[in-house]
Amino acid sequence: MTPYDLGQPLGMFFTVMGFALAPFLLLPFVILALGDDAARVARPAIDLIDRLSLAFEAFARWCLLAMAFGMLATVVLRYAFGQSFTKLTEGVLYAHALGFLLAAPAALLRDAHVRVDILYGALSDRGKAVINLMGYALFAAPVLLMLLFAAGPVVELAWRIGERSAETDGLPLVFLLKTAIPVFAAGLLAQAMAQGCRAAITIRGLAPAAPPAAGLPRGEGVA
Repeated sequence: MTPYDLGQPLGMFFTVMGFALAPFLLLPFVILALGDDAARVARPAIDLIDRLSLAFEAFARWCLLAMAFGMLATVVLRYAFGQSFTKLTEGVLYAHALGFLLAAPAALLRDAHVRVDILYGALSDRGKAVINLMGYALFAAPVLLMLLFAAGPVVELAWRIGERSAETDGLPLVFLLKTAIPVFAAGLLAQAMAQGCRAAITIRGLAPAAPPAAGLPRGEGVA
């Protein structure tokens, strides 16, 4: 079996993953309905998702470091030596894309995504939790689930044809880069579900599920 033969199994895997994750997306509302019993079951899952997000973030840091050095090398080679290498330029783009895609779940864990705040900052913790849960249910979960389903056929086709750069001397790895799209969708969807569970726990007035202390600077994270 060649790597290109993996297209159909990979596409099917991400589609099945979407169906497998779908029931768990209701977990925040199960916590709202059942209270502490459901929260006790959810806390280990929340902790596992947090740690996976932080592991993705650690890898993303290396990608962004590689991007910085690659960009520096590109500039020096072009303006000091008059040389340009397509593979190096595209490698910078790959590192940029992977860095931001894989850091997204940890950014949600840290509440570091851009927020247009009109009333949110003035609300109580319970009020913020209600807004967070509504955002999860109405926007994050549906959009990311659709992205995960839509990415399956894209990944399948990219692997099946061995999609590569449009440039003849570019990187022949576009199919690998496109695989990061469903990985991003699944990781961010899982973290959004964990944040939804935190919001439900806060609404019910239960003990919060704290982010893993080893991975977050003091004072950061969502209660």
